[in-house]
Amino acid sequence: YKSIQLKFFMFKEDLIKALSEKTRLKKEEVEILIEIPPRSELGDYSFPCFVLSKKEKKDPKKIAENLKEELLKKKLKNFEKITSLGPYVNFFIDKKTLTENIIKVNSNYGKSSIGKKKVICVDFSQPNLGKPMHVGHIRSTIIGDSMMRIYDFLDYNPIGINYLGDIGLHIGKLIVAYELWLDKENLKKDPVGELLRLYVKFCGKEKSKVTEGMEEEFQDNEWTNKAKEKLRLLELGDKNATKIWKEIQDHSLKGFKKVYDLLKVDFNDWKGQSHFSEKGKEIVINALKNGIAKREEDGAVYIEFENPNTKEKIKKYILRSNQTASYITQDLGAVVERKKKYKFDKMIYVVDSRQEDHFKALFSILRILGYDFTDKMHHLKFGTVRFGKEIQATREGNVIMLEDVLAKTIEKAALEINKRKTKGDPRKVGVGAIKYLILKNEPIKDVEFSWDAALSFEGNTGPYLQYSYARASSIIKKADKENFNKKIKKIDNLDEYEINLVKKISEFPDIVILAEKNMNPSLIANYSYELAKTFNEFYHNCPVIGSPKESLRLRIIDSFRTTMKNALHLLGIEVMEEM
Repeated sequence: YKSIQLKFFMFKEDLIKALSEKTRLKKEEVEILIEIPPRSELGDYSFPCFVLSKKEKKDPKKIAENLKEELLKKKLKNFEKITSLGPYVNFFIDKKTLTENIIKVNSNYGKSSIGKKKVICVDFSQPNLGKPMHVGHIRSTIIGDSMMRIYDFLDYNPIGINYLGDIGLHIGKLIVAYELWLDKENLKKDPVGELLRLYVKFCGKEKSKVTEGMEEEFQDNEWTNKAKEKLRLLELGDKNATKIWKEIQDHSLKGFKKVYDLLKVDFNDWKGQSHFSEKGKEIVINALKNGIAKREEDGAVYIEFENPNTKEKIKKYILRSNQTASYITQDLGAVVERKKKYKFDKMIYVVDSRQEDHFKALFSILRILGYDFTDKMHHLKFGTVRFGKEIQATREGNVIMLEDVLAKTIEKAALEINKRKTKGDPRKVGVGAIKYLILKNEPIKDVEFSWDAALSFEGNTGPYLQYSYARASSIIKKADKENFNKKIKKIDNLDEYEINLVKKISEFPDIVILAEKNMNPSLIANYSYELAKTFNEFYHNCPVIGSPKESLRLRIIDSFRTTMKNALHLLGIEVMEEM
């Protein structure tokens, strides 16, 4: 694929090289400055001259005019026209050359070797053992999976990590509840439901309004203290507590894997928090020895650091008063072990934006402790998914189960397919619809969930993209194979719809690299929608079968199919040949 990829990048590469020579700017500086104009009549690329204006103390319009003249003398290969407008130099790609390249793309189109097998660890999904996967896990799971696919596509070596919440107070609570109230028959029939019932019953007894984070650690009531004691026994290796913990783990993993199978998501590493408690404690003890950490009178250990924004001192506890590991103890142990095991070039945590302070503290503590890889750690934060009245909690405990939402979406997709009297796999349509609804939004933005919005076959939706792919497949299937395979000797008189589709296809490699750089799959999602719209405009305005340009148009359509399939693959969305 590299030869096609290199041919394809040559338009921009040639431009960067020429501009670098004429402006004496570094290639990297030129690449950052090059823009894609908002309208096609302004060209395919434009170069703003404001930076040169500051350097040379001249009018940017004058610089743009002079630069245009210099580049015209150079006779840039693969560009049919160069103009200047105000402070911009505009470049128009030779559309015939572009089309010749586009009709040659194959299944590897968009791939590149820029990753050079660098290791990227992606920590995503992270459900808690003993609790069902709920809708709160949907964004981390889907965004993380998409980033894994993008890294793989660009020749990185991505390691998917499912950092299971397999220890902590919720486990202590479940062990207490398991011993007191377990219904073995219910556990056989519906293990996920039974574990949820036990947890809800415990919380009812506990009557604590605090259920998350460090504040929960400092609750002092009879039931919370029972949970803390079970957790302490578990860390000490108590046989009964360990036996129950392993049973909870087995039942939970079966439930999680059902959801991951539906979503077609997998991981390389399933190690939970408990695996890193001892390593975390070792780090804490060393920090105490070196005078970096301090101990409270009750035995809790903390590190103080300065908030970079407010300059106020922050006290972060890194070991509980009863000497059991807290979340951050385990996080410290986990990242040090991962660095040792995987030698990562980047470590990404795909976690809710509400945990931003936690990760800022984690990164700050690691810096204070002298670890040199904190600049390689990133928190890919995301907003919430808001569910209106159309989705209610489906079981006791006010939890909206992810499995239930997926099952309902697949059911609704089947009804939509039947209503339209068309073909299509309800699972692929339903799951694709949810993934696209999540991924078309920038991660940091909140998402409004609606089945009507997700499952529509029109507009900016997953089914619309899948349907566009299927429509293109249908045209290829109906066409004469001889016409499809005919050698195209000359490309003449391209009309605007052909050019628009060819140009849109040509943007794909750059979009993938941009999505990786910004850790933002929404760039690929929204590009896919623009690509589908451009194809449908082409379809409605350019007859294919039986037209004098049948062979060329079939090849353009096939290149569209390849590009759309690859783009949807990066979003974790499957295509169908018929729909």
